[in-house]
Amino acid sequence: MLIHCDGLLTLKCKDLINEKFKFLVNFFDFEPGDLSIEILSLENFDEFYELKKGQKPEFFVVGSALDDGRIIILDKKDFPKKEHKEEEFERVILHELAHMFIRRILWPKQTYPWIEEGVCEFISFEDYPLKIKKIVNFEELKTIEGWRKHHAYQQSKEFFKRLSEKCGKKKIAEFIKKIKEKSEEESFEEVFGEKLNKFEEEFKASLKNEKITSSWNTL
Repeated sequence: MLIHCDGLLTLKCKDLINEKFKFLVNFFDFEPGDLSIEILSLENFDEFYELKKGQKPEFFVVGSALDDGRIIILDKKDFPKKEHKEEEFERVILHELAHMFIRRILWPKQTYPWIEEGVCEFISFEDYPLKIKKIVNFEELKTIEGWRKHHAYQQSKEFFKRLSEKCGKKKIAEFIKKIKEKSEEESFEEVFGEKLNKFEEEFKASLKNEKITSSWNTL
C-alpha cells in the first residue's frame, strides 16, 4: 500500500492521513491498494475540481474522491471560506478516504449514492448533531441526479447511525461487501435480517415523530 501525498502537506498532515487510512482498513477489513491525496489552496481546488468534474464545485464542497482514483482536499485554512470549521479538516479526509474504500470494495459495481454517501458521512461525522431541512424519500436518492438535487447527507448518515446502534458497525462493512455480490435490497435483508424498505419507512417515520428540522441538509 502506498499513500502518495502532494500539495500543501505537512508531516503532521501525512501522519493524520495514514492514521485515517489504518482506521478504515480495520473498519472494512480491506486493503484498497495505492491512494493519492492532494491538499490544495482554494483557487487550485476549485479549478482542479472543475477540470475533472466539468462543473464548478458547490459552495459547501471541501473535498472530492475523483473518478481517476485521486483525492483532493481543500487546505484547512480555507475551510471557513466555504462555511466549514477548520476542525472538520480531518473528518473530511476520513470521508473522502472512505469513498475510495467503498468504490474499490465494489469495483466494477457501484451502489446507490445515498448508501455510499451515508456510510462515508456516518464514519466521519457520526457524533455530529442531526440537522435536517426536509425528509427525502430514499427512492429519489438512488441516482446521481437525485442526490445532487437533495444532498441528503444528514438523513443518510442518520440512517446508518441508527442501523449501527441496532446491529453494530461491523454489519455495515459486511453490508457494503455483500453488495458486490447481490442487490442492495437482497444484501440488506441477508445481513440485517429485515427488508430494506421496511427499515427505511420505520426510520423516516421516527424522524417525523422527532420533528427534526434545520435550515440545511448537507455536510
